[in-house]
Amino acid sequence: MQGEMNSQMPPSVLDRIGVPIFVVGKDAQVRYANAAASAMLSNGGPLRAVENVLGTDYPPDSQRLKSAIAHSLAAGESQVVLMKDSGTRHPPIAVIAPLSGGGEALVLLRQGSSSSVALVNALRQLFRLSPAEAAIAIALATGADLQEIAEERSVKLNTLRSQIASIMAKTNTRRQAELVALVARLESPV
Repeated sequence: MQGEMNSQMPPSVLDRIGVPIFVVGKDAQVRYANAAASAMLSNGGPLRAVENVLGTDYPPDSQRLKSAIAHSLAAGESQVVLMKDSGTRHPPIAVIAPLSGGGEALVLLRQGSSSSVALVNALRQLFRLSPAEAAIAIALATGADLQEIAEERSVKLNTLRSQIASIMAKTNTRRQAELVALVARLESPV
């Protein structure tokens, strides 16, 4: 699946990035997979390419991914899809960004995991979040549900909801999905 792609970014640049990256067309047809993406496909990761169409083993996740790709290309804006049925505590996240020209989108797969110090610092500096608020934003972005976060932080659900409301006000987001997309954009290398 590695090879030439129509966009202006040379494939060798994408091969140097150690996370799975695909370049896809509007119907999720894979036009290019970097070295990490090709390795993931060979080793059986959360994404699959069946008949050269990007998807998952879980049809609702595949449909959300395809819809997000189509929306990203039509609207010219980034999208984020949480792979809900990955079988892991912190499911992977697909970050979709349209490439110039409008016919292709970049799909970057992030494995949900604990936060990096750089991401915490970026959230704190850019949005003046407290350390607790930054940790909550990252937990949401890595797929943790509210009950899980509340238990980990030893707070009541209502307290957590108040903290999330504060985070959303500081980050100028209206929905949790927007907050997740914001965190994903800050962490992704593209």
